[in-house]
Amino acid sequence: MAADSDHMLVRYILDSEDGSREVFDLDIDLPQVALRHPEYRDLPEWANLEYHQCQHCPLTKENHPYCPVAALLVDYGQRVGRMVSYAQVDLTIEQGGTKTMAKVSAQEALRSVLGLVMATSGCPHMSFFRPLARYHVPLADMELTILRAMSFYLVGQYFNGTAKPDWDTSFDGLIAIYKDAQEVNKGMAERLRNAQVFTELNWLAALDTFAGMMPLTIERSLLKAKAYFQNNNDGQ
Repeated sequence: MAADSDHMLVRYILDSEDGSREVFDLDIDLPQVALRHPEYRDLPEWANLEYHQCQHCPLTKENHPYCPVAALLVDYGQRVGRMVSYAQVDLTIEQGGTKTMAKVSAQEALRSVLGLVMATSGCPHMSFFRPLARYHVPLADMELTILRAMSFYLVGQYFNGTAKPDWDTSFDGLIAIYKDAQEVNKGMAERLRNAQVFTELNWLAALDTFAGMMPLTIERSLLKAKAYFQNNNDGQ
């Protein structure tokens, strides 16, 4: 699906073995990298901001009556809330004139699409991930995700005007960002369990595991990346 200077379009198509199909069109405004929200009408109680609100959430109901992530998940809960996580689906992702196709578990497919939804939802704790969402890489593995996050973290310090001697090259700030993201995932899991919307929550557990593993693997990925660059320099 094509994009222009004002927005980008990403389409996820899930074809199940029983012949059913779900199509999710994500229309994302640029340069904000913000997913266009549906009109807030007739949302269920579990979408209210204060319904099992994340403990570290900085939002207030006066300015944000609905949780930005939960409001977007209402539609997904109605459509895939009972999809069996281990069932195989044929996944097609169309974005910017490219097409990615893979046979994956429903859990993996939903982790990818809902990770993009959460990154562009407007949740303050997910704001770091908006630039990565702009250059979305579907089904990226752990190592690629970490290296992309580390790269964008450094680039962000450059564009934010941080003096180079003060750059956080230990990536402690990035680890903190992922800890906050992990808390969002936990909070959403608590919210959805209590609402009994998703009978299958393994996709959210997968997101939580992904975020939780990040702090533990950043140092290892740094060492791997360092080896790649050292080998590259040795050959010149």
